[in-house]
Amino acid sequence: MLVLIGVLVIIAIFLFVTLGDSFTDVSASVTNETEAWINQSGYTLAAAGSINFNSPSISALWNATDNGTGSYNYSIALTNVTVSDAGVMLNASDLNYENVSVSYSYLWGGEAGVATNTMIVQFGNYPVLVGLVGTIIFLGLVIGVLVSSFAFGGRRDGV
Repeated sequence: MLVLIGVLVIIAIFLFVTLGDSFTDVSASVTNETEAWINQSGYTLAAAGSINFNSPSISALWNATDNGTGSYNYSIALTNVTVSDAGVMLNASDLNYENVSVSYSYLWGGEAGVATNTMIVQFGNYPVLVGLVGTIIFLGLVIGVLVSSFAFGGRRDGV
């Protein structure tokens, strides 16, 4: 019985992982993510940690610090950056920018992806539960054998 439960849990985890990877088309956007930077080492967008994050697209950039130009809060050309599918924004020019505000859109798994991911994480608690149930079944068998041996296997008079 424990083996059957274990196999069913493994199959369920496999199905939920496969199902969870299919949730990738919920659109979202972020406006004015502040304190970003643009340099050669790259800046990871805050939403990149979302479940099944994909297809980021930068829509606006502006800098709130003076980079030697004498002006503040100026727009940065979108051609100065590239963004990877993983959400890492890299400098495509020779200029470095600090304290950048960035607006972008992206796709992710949405609430269905979050629910599936939560369920997969919760399956991590089941091995402990399976061990507990197995111990209870084993103790029940031992107690059952002991009770039946005393109740039905005692000494018989006249034999």
